[in-house]
Amino acid sequence: MNVSGFDAGNNGSIRMKRLLALFWILTCMLSLVACDKATGSEEPVAGGAVSDMPEVDKNVSGEAEQTQQAIIESISGTIARIDEDKAYNLNEEEVKIIADIIENGSWNTEGTAECANDCKLIIDERTYYYHSECGTFNDKENNQNLPVTAKEKENINVILAHYIILGSE
Repeated sequence: MNVSGFDAGNNGSIRMKRLLALFWILTCMLSLVACDKATGSEEPVAGGAVSDMPEVDKNVSGEAEQTQQAIIESISGTIARIDEDKAYNLNEEEVKIIADIIENGSWNTEGTAECANDCKLIIDERTYYYHSECGTFNDKENNQNLPVTAKEKENINVILAHYIILGSE
């Protein structure tokens, strides 16, 4: 007999039962979670085949990231000098920088500015004319203009100078 009063065989049996119980509880919990994610809702599926169930994404945050990525990828942009026919594709980051300035700027709706536009930008199929010396966008279609800040002008001009020669010739 053992000093503590327990038989070594009995103690091992109790541990094994506890491990089996713990394993069973974990299996049940995982089964419930897996079933919840498979249906996509708390409502039971009534009489339908698996093919009748709507497609549900398992990762909501992943879905938001994919949507944001799709928006960034869907933005396209080209740049050309006013006096040339050759256009150059801007990369995604460059388009995003310029599009943010255009979308968040305070447009003057009294007409286009009296600038000597030297650039033609097409962003998501909308045409903007830009004067790199004063930093003004002109939207002839909507008869409005957007003067940018000195810092925005510097950022825009750095991007555009990779593709074309800026300024009037």
